[in-house]
Amino acid sequence: MDFKRAFAVLNTLVLRGLGSGIAVVFTVMVSRYLPTESAARFFLLFNISTIAAVCFRWGLDEVIIRRIARLLPGEVTGTARYLIALSHRRVSLWSAMSLVVALAAFHQIFDTVLGSIGFFDLTIALFAAAFIALTACIARVLQGSGRTNLATFLLNIVVPGLSLLGLLLLIGFKVPDPRDLIMLYACVAIIVYLAIIVSRYGNPLALLAAGFKLNWRNAECNAANKLGVVVFAQQVLSWVALLIVPYAYGEQAYQGFVVVQKVSTLISLTMLAVNFTFSRQFAAMYVEGRLQDLRRMVGYSLMAIIAASLGIIALLIPSRNWLFSYAQLDTDMTDLLLILLASQVFFSVSALFSVVLSMAHDDNYLFVTQTIINGAGAILFIIACHFLPLEAVSALLVTSYLALSVALGLRVNCITSASKVARV
Repeated sequence: MDFKRAFAVLNTLVLRGLGSGIAVVFTVMVSRYLPTESAARFFLLFNISTIAAVCFRWGLDEVIIRRIARLLPGEVTGTARYLIALSHRRVSLWSAMSLVVALAAFHQIFDTVLGSIGFFDLTIALFAAAFIALTACIARVLQGSGRTNLATFLLNIVVPGLSLLGLLLLIGFKVPDPRDLIMLYACVAIIVYLAIIVSRYGNPLALLAAGFKLNWRNAECNAANKLGVVVFAQQVLSWVALLIVPYAYGEQAYQGFVVVQKVSTLISLTMLAVNFTFSRQFAAMYVEGRLQDLRRMVGYSLMAIIAASLGIIALLIPSRNWLFSYAQLDTDMTDLLLILLASQVFFSVSALFSVVLSMAHDDNYLFVTQTIINGAGAILFIIACHFLPLEAVSALLVTSYLALSVALGLRVNCITSASKVARV
């Protein structure tokens, strides 16, 4: 990896690190200043919103990167507006459908989780997810056109940063409750969305109306749907953990699990920086048939991810007791932290391979492999929650992500070893 590419990764890593650091501080502050029950309820709402934001895009953000990365600079503006209009249609339909499903199933499902989180609170969380999803689609246009700094700022820094600032202001006046925080998060999401959409694309209502008038090419629609399933399959195991733990282990364990899980995601910083910086180049190298260059870049990226992961672990382990104390966790969660750190190492490796295969249009293999391995892991996790302690159940994350890393890594090795590539 030459100096220019290394500097690009380092630059994105710093920005990603800032965003992840803010997110960790926000989580720890919520754990510290809210009672256990209130903190657990907010974390549940926040995690629902985070998961929904990914589902509402349903693979369109991956299609946006691939489509924009193939264009000449002069061709980006018109295509970007077309894709953003489509994203408004896609997100609005998913949002409406989720609200209908939530309303129909609320009393049977959500009303039994940690007491009642309130349908109004759930609605606010879903609205926040919609605006986060739309902002993410705009950021993917920027990423595909090479403007990674601004894209990183929109995806990882501005919303958690403003949310943390709002939390600090709230704490100065009162002890916030879950509704205060989810309202704060939603307001920040809306403000950020309006600021970026109006400045770049004009009236958002006009974009929404235009989105329903456009015809979407079947090939791109099918690719987005398939990639949506791939992204869902890639994340389903961690999502199941975030949503099932409060059922199986209670509020106190859930509060600690969310804090430790958020800290462990610092491991994935280098992977996110590499994928974010090079996804456009992965796609270009594959289309141009430069498979040896692609293989070499993947190898460098893998070494960087592993080395950085070990370094982050070496920093986190000695500081764990201070972290647990500041977050006011009553239980020593060292074992759980170690397990989740290990799972994040393998998740990061599998995510690198997944992005390479996605940019190589190997959607079918991703679809099948992610669905089988992570789907089986999620089912086993749910079943094991009824019989095993949280640490033992969490070890399934390590096993699943290790298996996924091997399966995807072998496929990447096969593709990059080929003598030629079909143009796409």
